[in-house]
Amino acid sequence: MKILASLILMTIFISCASNKKEPTAKEQVQGLQKMCTDNKDAMEKRQKANPLYNRLRKKEGITEFVDKLYLAHKTNEKIGHMFQRVPERRFKKNVVAFLTVGTGGKGKYNGGTMKDVHAHLGITPADFLAAGGDVNTVMKGMKFGDNEIQEVVCALVAFVPVVVRM
Repeated sequence: MKILASLILMTIFISCASNKKEPTAKEQVQGLQKMCTDNKDAMEKRQKANPLYNRLRKKEGITEFVDKLYLAHKTNEKIGHMFQRVPERRFKKNVVAFLTVGTGGKGKYNGGTMKDVHAHLGITPADFLAAGGDVNTVMKGMKFGDNEIQEVVCALVAFVPVVVRM
């Protein structure tokens, strides 16, 4: 009887604790922004010790990542529609250049501003999370470490104010 009473009390406690609502997509994006801010010093230290460009396996690794990311975005049920009219070759060329320069490699990015490139898309926090999920999945599949994933995600999170409609 004591065991049954304990189980009932435990079940009630668990069900009350699980009534906590899931964070909204907006709250999740804000959580990412906080995580990036909280880890800024550590990321800068890693960048000085060994640039992210090198840790992403230089241009070859970035190109492979972008090839896989494009396919992941295009086939993503939540955001694939945004890629219907995006020329694959131009997307890949610009994203490779953007990541190369942004992670410490040499080169020049000649694409548009992040605000201009994304303005017509009406990206929501949920869309941003879906795209970020693709980044995470592709990078894990390529065996990148948590630090590299965090730094790429945080580089993208930095553009939330200009590309996401919060």
